[in-house]
Amino acid sequence: MYTAVVFYFSGTGNTWWVSDRIKRQLDAKNINASAVSIDTLTPKKADWWIKTADLVLFGWPVYGSDLPEPVKRFIDSLPEKHKHIHVFCTQMGFSGDGAYVAHKRFLNKGLIIDTAEHFTMPSNMSMSHGFLGTPDEQSIKRIIDSAEKQVGAYVDRLLCGKARLKGRYSFPLGILQRGPYRLYQKEAQTRVGADASRCTRCGLCASLCPMNNISIKDVPTFAGHCAQCLRCYSFCPSSAITYNGRVRDTQKYGKPYSVPDKHFKPSLLIK
Repeated sequence: MYTAVVFYFSGTGNTWWVSDRIKRQLDAKNINASAVSIDTLTPKKADWWIKTADLVLFGWPVYGSDLPEPVKRFIDSLPEKHKHIHVFCTQMGFSGDGAYVAHKRFLNKGLIIDTAEHFTMPSNMSMSHGFLGTPDEQSIKRIIDSAEKQVGAYVDRLLCGKARLKGRYSFPLGILQRGPYRLYQKEAQTRVGADASRCTRCGLCASLCPMNNISIKDVPTFAGHCAQCLRCYSFCPSSAITYNGRVRDTQKYGKPYSVPDKHFKPSLLIK
């Protein structure tokens, strides 16, 4: 049987959702597909998937048109293997070369990108409001419905050899976001904290962190190498995680964003 694997990294569920929908579309076409969070993989297991699958995809959210640090580390950990692959990213609106930006990193591992796709998903920037913040429920539904149609069309194009290599020539537009992002990234890695009066010491933030950035002492302690995935901020049951020293006003703005899918649980990202 023809087989496929979708490796993904996801912070608040957007890339999980796209990966899950790609898997479902492939399964419906009698292709045995698996969607696998990179948090759950060793390099040896990832190498096995790459070696045995007929179709290999990688997906991630873009942060400032750049790769999340866990994705960089994952790619760099892979054994060298000659294989043609397909990549995609999730973005708030526009990222230039957000999916293709990893092509040199993959090429160093013998992995050649054949196609690259961008999926627009709702903003997960729950610590911001207004244009950058999470849209309202009606807008989220509209964006998700559009993405659902895009995934179906993408899989059809992928299987008939008509999928595109988006972003190959738009790296100058990606740099417009990536340059400033990289300049302030180190400082931004120290922006998360915890409100001791709200914290219940449950340890969920530490278990979800893909960078081992959080340790639980009296309260969560942060080591300063945050991936900015917002898992700790978004999934803390008591909204005790701060950003720039502020907790989220849940009475005014509601809970932080996570993908609106009843099948999604944050534990899926690490199991």
